[in-house]
Amino acid sequence: MAAFRKSVITFGRDNNNDIVLNSSLVSREHHGQFRLTGGECVIENVKGRNGLIYASEAITQRVLKDGDFIRIDDGIETTPKGVLMMFSRDRYSNAWSSIPLTNKAEITIGRDPRCNIYLDHVSISRLHAKIVSDGKYFYLIDNGSKNGVMINGKRVSGKVRLYEKDLILITNSKLIFSCNQIFFSCQKNGISVEALRITKKVDNGKKVICNGVDIYIEPCEMVAIVGGSGAGKTTVMNCLSGYSQPTHGNVSVNGVDLYENFDTMKNIIGYVPQSDIVYDNLSVFDMLKYAAQLRLPKDMSAKESRQSIERVIKTVGLTENKDTLIKSLSGGQRKRTSIAVELLSDPNLFFLDEPASGLDPGTERNLMETLRTMAAGGKTVIFVTHSTLNLHLCDKIVFMGRGGNLCFYGSYAEALRFFNVDDIVDVYNMITDESQKWRDMYSSMVVSKGQGITSQAPAKKGSNKDFFKQVSVLCRRHLHILFNDRIRTLLIMLQAPLLAFLISLVADGYQYESYDISKGLLFALSCAAFWIGMLNSIQEVCKERNILKREYMTVLRLDTYILSKITVLSIICFIQTFLLASVFALTVGLPSEGVWLSPFLELLISAFLTALAASAMGIFVSSLFKSPDGAMTVAPLLLMPQLLFSGMLFELEGISNIFSYFAVCRWSMEGLGTTANLNAMDIVMTDGTRIPALAREAEAFFEFTTSHLISSWGVLCIFVVVFSVASVFVLRNINKERA
Repeated sequence: MAAFRKSVITFGRDNNNDIVLNSSLVSREHHGQFRLTGGECVIENVKGRNGLIYASEAITQRVLKDGDFIRIDDGIETTPKGVLMMFSRDRYSNAWSSIPLTNKAEITIGRDPRCNIYLDHVSISRLHAKIVSDGKYFYLIDNGSKNGVMINGKRVSGKVRLYEKDLILITNSKLIFSCNQIFFSCQKNGISVEALRITKKVDNGKKVICNGVDIYIEPCEMVAIVGGSGAGKTTVMNCLSGYSQPTHGNVSVNGVDLYENFDTMKNIIGYVPQSDIVYDNLSVFDMLKYAAQLRLPKDMSAKESRQSIERVIKTVGLTENKDTLIKSLSGGQRKRTSIAVELLSDPNLFFLDEPASGLDPGTERNLMETLRTMAAGGKTVIFVTHSTLNLHLCDKIVFMGRGGNLCFYGSYAEALRFFNVDDIVDVYNMITDESQKWRDMYSSMVVSKGQGITSQAPAKKGSNKDFFKQVSVLCRRHLHILFNDRIRTLLIMLQAPLLAFLISLVADGYQYESYDISKGLLFALSCAAFWIGMLNSIQEVCKERNILKREYMTVLRLDTYILSKITVLSIICFIQTFLLASVFALTVGLPSEGVWLSPFLELLISAFLTALAASAMGIFVSSLFKSPDGAMTVAPLLLMPQLLFSGMLFELEGISNIFSYFAVCRWSMEGLGTTANLNAMDIVMTDGTRIPALAREAEAFFEFTTSHLISSWGVLCIFVVVFSVASVFVLRNINKERA
């Protein structure tokens, strides 16, 4: 704008325009104009027949933001005759390069320096994509990249034809296709965020917790969101980050709709929730190692991965603590570790919820200075806080009042002038008591933000192709945590033989001779197996729910998560039931023969499948709750139906028989009772009198056949599958939960 030395710059096809655009789609006389007002640049359609297009929507005017792309084309699809204009401020401009296209050459795009288009970012695959030609048209082919490719704001896969001036987005990098060359730029600086009239309602639309908020955050800014309790601070940040979708309104990141394209953009967004997203029983380095295996591209070498880990550890100042267990760190160091997890993918946009919560003033200042350094280094940093001690370090402050009202947005000094106070603390009561007043005052002084995106497509979850890799990483991480928590793991293992020993104390010497005592002992064995399986898992998901939610928002698949839990729990259950069955065999004894295998193996398999089915049930219950305490209150209620509907204590008839089909212990007892051949045992009275087995009716529960035994095991396996699938289904909406 300075080069023209005027506040209004016209563009069109005629030579009397300041900017001449030689395209038949551009109107001859003043298609549009750029107008400089109040330090902002506004683009306006004046006489343009084909208008102006921003993010696939026709606009009449817009306050231009850094990185905005404005098109002039036929409104249907991009054409060679169309025009693409990019707006950039000198402060944030990134170098653009170009490479010529020929019909014979193949253009490779990726993180490998040998690629024709080299994009240096950890979230980009080594060979991310390539551009090829069939002699007539050019096509872009995604090379199975982890983080995908977007063309004109839409995720693409496979082989896609390129059209003139197509805008290609690969995580933080932009490419523009032209008929004879490709322009490209790797975004090194932070990225912009724009919220347009975002509104969030809860309680079936009865309560508004975010009320029509408009915010524009420039690249490389450090922005604090402050306000009293219940003012909607976290809600605003969650909407800006894609963590929670607003009821109305839109959020765009560098001009691209966040919710429509979240799956592609999530790797340039870091989010640290208020609760730590780290495991206590891992060291700092090990926590980052497993996070890197999940988040970074699959073609990244071990050396590159280690370098990334060392880089973020140094960035957050934890080099001396990298081998320390996280549970031994201070509150500030734990928060830094959570930040380090998010920094692994080198996001350009960083969100934190109450990062200073619970920290002493000195530690808080150190953390804020770390965030300030991150912003100065090229990241856009946005955080929620109650503390006012270090707000002067921020570029901008968002003041939220009661009812989710935006009361002010500007610098620290501007806020003091706007509210006419000497201390920023005084603002809290003002925006709490009179939020509508301050909202109206602020709205009256803010210029219109122009038109933006209107799409309301939900955030999409992509499918990660690294299914088995994820399962492997999650299993190894879980086992590592168990190994580091040796005391708890030892107690888990010891409870099984202890239960078997307690069962042996009630044996009277007639086991496997007397129907009643044998049935009772086997029932106790079944309940013990169920109980240890349930206790293994009922807190497993809810205790790491915050970590699960964050990882699910980045790369994690829920099916791999649940499968990894079942896999590790199956190992634990096998060891436990082996100890349980072994001590039971030594102290109580074994039947003389099995139906199909040895009696010990059959008892072991029945007990193992019982414990595994109970573990799967525990995973399902744990998925329903947000806290371990809530899940544990349900545990006794889960055991009671096993007692009532197992068929051991009461005769099952009518509806009770129907309910019994859903009791794990019923099928467990069928397997155990079949192995022991309970139908062939006599009833022994207390005085030693025997009532032959032929004198009572044989029970179908304990039919001594291989098919009956295998069918009992099959039903227990079905329980495992059903509860596992149900857990995935329950967790599908975890990203929509309010933080």
